[in-house]
Amino acid sequence: MHKLKATEGLFKLARGMLEELWDHRLNSQRVRKQSFQTELRKIDRKIEQLLDRLVDTESATIINSYEKRIEQLEKDKLVISERITNSIRPVRSFEETVRTSLEFLANPHKLWASGRLEDQRAVLKLAFANRLAYVRNEGLRTPETTLPFKVLGGFSGGKSEMARPEGFEPPTP
Repeated sequence: MHKLKATEGLFKLARGMLEELWDHRLNSQRVRKQSFQTELRKIDRKIEQLLDRLVDTESATIINSYEKRIEQLEKDKLVISERITNSIRPVRSFEETVRTSLEFLANPHKLWASGRLEDQRAVLKLAFANRLAYVRNEGLRTPETTLPFKVLGGFSGGKSEMARPEGFEPPTP
């Protein structure tokens, strides 16, 4: 369990990546909201044009079709207005949203050490991909970790070096 703890540098990197993703999502929501507002303005113009035509028309069938079209456009406006309302900023800030998960990723043993059975079960489910295997007279087998810990372990584990300028092959005369 202690080996799952991420290094501080790696943890800062993961946090930075999450913040970048958060900002990207906020920007895409802003762009979506702007496109909805543009669409709403286009619908308003269409309604105005239809109303102008409606005033000038005396045919009952044409008036009826204009009224149906205006009614449909008003429904579309309501749908788009609702989408604009739903695409507002998130309910919670970045800090509030990811605080608990980042604390867990930083040190899952801290949650395990709380002593609460519910917390310990949560750690087992979140940290290990499968149930822990136990072999009599040998003890626990090496567990398979979940993706976040695999990724964090892949970055921090092992010795990494840059390739030599001459490459991997030995130099030839």
